[in-house]
Amino acid sequence: MSGKYPFIKAISVILRIIWYLQWIFLSALIIISILIVTKSSIIDINKISGFHIQFEKIDIQNITSNIDKSQGHVYLSNGEGRLHMKNSSQNFIFFRLFNVFIDTLLYILIIYLLQKIFLSLKTGVFFVKENGVYIKKIAYAVLGIALLPDLINYFINLHITETLEIDGIILKARFNFDLRTTFLALIIFVIAKVFIKGAELKEEHDLTI
Repeated sequence: MSGKYPFIKAISVILRIIWYLQWIFLSALIIISILIVTKSSIIDINKISGFHIQFEKIDIQNITSNIDKSQGHVYLSNGEGRLHMKNSSQNFIFFRLFNVFIDTLLYILIIYLLQKIFLSLKTGVFFVKENGVYIKKIAYAVLGIALLPDLINYFINLHITETLEIDGIILKARFNFDLRTTFLALIIFVIAKVFIKGAELKEEHDLTI
């Protein structure tokens, strides 16, 4: 069947390559985590110690205007950036790594399910209930990608804003809802339900013949 539909074989090869790359990335992530825990000199902790923050206000003192040489109160508002703190606890790094770890596992799950679907397509089996179940699991995984990383980041940032005090800086924690990916997950879920229902009707039709 793959000879009749060469794109199926091509996509299967691409999925296999991505599958291996994701596992390589996951292995590298685990190795980096171990090196950080063991405080190995291979990893420069200062280069990865910065973490993303959102702020409501940053006061900038003693600013002089170039036009009239007068001083005024200047501040930045509603922005984001990376905050670096030397000689401080690096526990938040592991929360970030855990976030990436979860995200990567979800991508691996999606690729695994896609490989299962395309494996059945190679044999000429298209419209079966099992493929619909795989598609539904992909929908849940995509929904996890849309919600879990942002949710983990939100609680990390919430912890930072509640425990970290910096003069002149007002931090904030905001949940960034990924509407497009969530909507995509819902569409995939609907397709899965239709696929499963169609496969069930096909099975009933085959049994009546």
